[in-house]
Amino acid sequence: MPDALTDLLSRYGSLIVALAMILEGCGIPVPSGTILVTAAALAARGTLSIWWTIAGAAIGGIIGGVAGYGIGAKGGMRLVRRYGARMRIDEEKLVRARKFFTRRGAWAVFLSRFVGVVRIVVPMVAGVARMPFARFFVANAAGSIGTAAGYAALGWFFGRDLPKLRHHVTLATLVAVAVLLGWVVLKRMRAGASVSG
Repeated sequence: MPDALTDLLSRYGSLIVALAMILEGCGIPVPSGTILVTAAALAARGTLSIWWTIAGAAIGGIIGGVAGYGIGAKGGMRLVRRYGARMRIDEEKLVRARKFFTRRGAWAVFLSRFVGVVRIVVPMVAGVARMPFARFFVANAAGSIGTAAGYAALGWFFGRDLPKLRHHVTLATLVAVAVLLGWVVLKRMRAGASVSG
């Protein structure tokens, strides 16, 4: 664990965890998973409260997700219109995204909370796609609470054995990415089958 991070967490604990989650939700790439696991490892050693650590992560994730959604809903379309062609995003893809987030976006939002890179982007995309806010909020809150509890559990149980902890964090991330990719591939295969049928 980097000494600076450990020192900050020892002093400010759940506030640092919450801030990392909020910044990440706003689209700023912050290693919130590492910060949360490190805080939980410190809690296992008696330096912090595990319950305040989980609460900070959950509350920060909820606030950050809502902020990201708001950024996407308010300013996302301007960015898409200005830079969309470079990212190969056109009106047709936006219409499809809106339909997707209206029908099944809750699962995408929920699962995205468990994967670092994805959870930075999905709230904004949900906002741009105008996913119904109530559905987004419930999925984001559930995913934030699940992420907080899951990552904190890793830090708590394996915090005294850092090589093992790093192994389990990597494994959990790979599993989450595999599940998300598998779900996307399955959806595309079904969509292709329905078009050809």
